[in-house]
Amino acid sequence: MTPEDIEAVREHYYQALKPLFFPELPIKHDIINFFASLLRVVGMEDRGWDPLLESRASLEDLNSIMQMELPPEGFPDAEMTKWRMGLLMYSHMVEMDAPYEIITNLLRFQLGHGYSPNPYFKFLKNEEKKQFQRRGIFPVGKIRIIKNLSRELGINVGDIFDEFYNPQLRNAISHSDYTFTETEFRVRNGTGAWGAYSIPLDKLNQTVTCCKAFYSTFFGIEHAARYSWGGLAGKCLPYDMQYKGLLEVLVEKDRLMCGFRVHWPNGSDSTYRRTEDGIEMVNCMLAMKQSSVEFMVGMYARNPSSFSPLVEDGAQPVYTKRDGDNAPLNWPGDGSV
Repeated sequence: MTPEDIEAVREHYYQALKPLFFPELPIKHDIINFFASLLRVVGMEDRGWDPLLESRASLEDLNSIMQMELPPEGFPDAEMTKWRMGLLMYSHMVEMDAPYEIITNLLRFQLGHGYSPNPYFKFLKNEEKKQFQRRGIFPVGKIRIIKNLSRELGINVGDIFDEFYNPQLRNAISHSDYTFTETEFRVRNGTGAWGAYSIPLDKLNQTVTCCKAFYSTFFGIEHAARYSWGGLAGKCLPYDMQYKGLLEVLVEKDRLMCGFRVHWPNGSDSTYRRTEDGIEMVNCMLAMKQSSVEFMVGMYARNPSSFSPLVEDGAQPVYTKRDGDNAPLNWPGDGSV
């Protein structure tokens, strides 16, 4: 594929993913479930438990090797070495859990299904649910759910996987059941009813290249979405109209959204933050049956005011401070936010 072809493919994937990562305003459902989908909300974790960070580093390393001029004394057949690196890269990309989970949860969000760290289980048949307990779900099953949800939402996300995901190829690489000739990629045994088969190298190259284009586009638009929301850092927006909670977007040093905090008018707050150092999760929890993130709001007032059930009648609301900002917070209409 020419550089122009690859750029056109990336643009095609970007336009397919854009409605998920940049939903139309006003957003119809609880924005926290959208943030949870982008940030892959789970429970507390310390440093070193996020496989996506390692996957991105591995893919960057493999891609760098494929771009290198390999020394002939160490790599007598450098061209074939790059084919092999390409297959390792393909296998790693299509097996990554996080992209499937993020896409599925963004679809769930727009369809009103909420957020779940296991976004597939709800859509499995009873027999599939039993199998899920034993062995999880393979990429082909995840893609099937993404296709179904995409059709329900009326956008073309699911079908784009057909352009690069090949279950036969995936199995051959995973089970080391292949070899190369000068013109073909050959599978010796295959699985199920497939048996032995071959793929011309030009077709294999197109599949691997489209796969690389998709995942580079995915990481790019995920970064762009988090950067866009990171532009709200330092501001606090009305979130909960009953309890009068103010929503703050938390960011890393590069201004990427990395979490959120809801400030409650009784001096408590609820925080979720994911960084390379781990996950901070305070006064919030996953409500699995409701498919949402729920907040603990602290002490209720004994004699609640008309302003909020969390503020005593006759008392003033008190909010915790913003990240790195000691300026007081107020509900809009009661002062500046």
